Amino acid sequence: MTTPQVMKCPDRHFHQIIFSLGSYIADYPEQVLISGIVQNWCGRCMAFPNNLDSGGALQTLELTQALIEELSLCVVWDEWGIDANIVPFTDDFPHTDICQLLTPNILHQLVKGTFKAHGMEWVGKYLEVTYGKTGAKEHLADINRHIAAVPPFLGLHMFPDGQGFLQRTGDNLKALMKVYLLAIEGHIPDDIVHTLHASL
Repeated sequence: MTTPQVMKCPDRHFHQIIFSLGSYIADYPEQVLISGIVQNWCGRCMAFPNNLDSGGALQTLELTQALIEELSLCVVWDEWGIDANIVPFTDDFPHTDICQLLTPNILHQLVKGTFKAHGMEWVGKYLEVTYGKTGAKEHLADINRHIAAVPPFLGLHMFPDGQGFLQRTGDNLKALMKVYLLAIEGHIPDDIVHTLHASL
């Protein structure tokens, strides 16, 4: 990656090229892990976690290394959101800065946001408002029984515990979407089922 290769480019001239990564698509937990930031901090800028909309100076490899060299590990962690114990895998790559390459996985965030944060919570809140806490638990238990009872079929995941599985990854949520509408039917009004169907 440090030795240039001679290639003919679209302008019909030969150029010496050093290849590097273009972008790195990752969901937030993976961004935290590979870029060496502290949870809830931005991987691309130096904005404080309680005010991410304010922006901040771009997070760069040079800035990160300078802060680690000059400040104590506690100060770097608490005030700059940098985990000095993590060395990004791109650290030795020429012309590569992981902080500038990070791209959020928007599709993953949309799936988790619309389905889990809005759809599933909306159903739970509707059941609680309509039937009270005890009645909502009974309806949710029945929904879980329906989800767990889905027969094995090619392309469908099995959820023996219903929607109560521990790790809600994007893949698990996409698989749950395939059976969720059928499981909630009869427990909530058809208008809500149609709305959820349209958003999925």
